[in-house]
Amino acid sequence: MKDFWKQLRENWPIAFLAPMDWYTDSAYRQVVKKVNPNVICVTEFYSSDGLVHSKFLADSVLPHKKYENPLIVQIFWKDPETFAKAAKIIERYDVAGIDINMWCPAKKVVKSWHWSCLIINRDTAFKIVETLNKATHLPISVKTRLGWNWAETLIDFVKGLENAWASLVTVHGRTTAQAYTWNADFTQIYELKKNIWIPIICNWDISDFDDWMSKLQNLDGFMIWRWSFWNPWCFIKGWYKPTLLEILEMMSFHAKSLLECKWERKASLDIRKHLVQYLKWFPWVSNYRKRLVTIENIEALEEILNDIKKEYKNSLNLITSEIL
Repeated sequence: MKDFWKQLRENWPIAFLAPMDWYTDSAYRQVVKKVNPNVICVTEFYSSDGLVHSKFLADSVLPHKKYENPLIVQIFWKDPETFAKAAKIIERYDVAGIDINMWCPAKKVVKSWHWSCLIINRDTAFKIVETLNKATHLPISVKTRLGWNWAETLIDFVKGLENAWASLVTVHGRTTAQAYTWNADFTQIYELKKNIWIPIICNWDISDFDDWMSKLQNLDGFMIWRWSFWNPWCFIKGWYKPTLLEILEMMSFHAKSLLECKWERKASLDIRKHLVQYLKWFPWVSNYRKRLVTIENIEALEEILNDIKKEYKNSLNLITSEIL
């Protein structure tokens, strides 16, 4: 399995759903795979320490549907041995690989030497990758940033990851200091690829499949993040725009998928943040906003969806921008 990414690269480009806390749970991954089964999904990011010390956590977040495969689990921490112990747990859940979070810039956690601070704590970063490779048969990938304050260190850092046997690296196109401001800088990532043998993936400022194909150049694939919230169809070639009926049916599918893996109260709360996003470009979403963000059960959602279908029965086969 260690050559998993090199084999997958033969089906270039590799399209990823980015790991997003509170978003890329099993239900949302099912939504994306329903749109495009070839997308590689990455889980929410989990603490290695949490997985090691909480069987409840592992049993809650790692089980998944077979059609989510090949699934990549992203983890974070700062101690190589804890990563190794977490890998042994993750192996039990039929996943395709482990990704290490070295990209998040959240100050509170970075101060504890987690996440993107590993960019400047290089010896630990390389030791984590090396230790994980020895501990598991699963391929190890890394998601990182251009650098801490600037991108001049990127090539040297990723070479170190490659030498520690990372088999794929995703680069978020900003430094830690930039956090989520400024536009992504792809030029540094293109230059990185010229110096690295393993697959290199780019993340950020990518709205859909076609947008990325215009930026791909020498890279091996792309990772879409927030743009997928209101448009999971962004993973389809050809600037695909879903009809109102497709959107409503996907909202129902998403809610039912949540209900399969979480109790109803939790599923109802978790789906709220998605519902208005799905109807982001629907001109009359404000008429339904309050109801959508306060649903208490899935039956209430189905009632709202049926009301929209009745009110806009003549527009169900139109894309939302065509609805007056």
